[in-house]
Amino acid sequence: MSSPGLQGLRPWMIQRISAAFIALYVIYLFSVLLLASPLHADKWAQWVAQPWNTTGMALFMLAILWHAWIGVRDIILDYVPNVVARLLVLTVLAGIIIGSGLWGLKALLMVAIK
Repeated sequence: MSSPGLQGLRPWMIQRISAAFIALYVIYLFSVLLLASPLHADKWAQWVAQPWNTTGMALFMLAILWHAWIGVRDIILDYVPNVVARLLVLTVLAGIIIGSGLWGLKALLMVAIK
């Protein structure tokens, strides 16, 4: 018996919604880079420090990490048949994703608080 939250429609919907948000945010970032041109570190820090941009960037990072977790988790579940090896790989992957999220959040907060 498996958890109903780990397979089926829910992860599929999360992947589609997060992919749509990621795509829209990347388009937004490209338009900001083309129109406002915050290519210098000071301008970029000022842009990121604005509350809406900080929130959007945090949601973007969350969407990427969640999207990556579901995609790679499904691949591991499909192609790593040994339960112990699967658990080990999923644990390492979870650590990498959580660490990446914390690192990104720290970087974002350092710019936003500055």
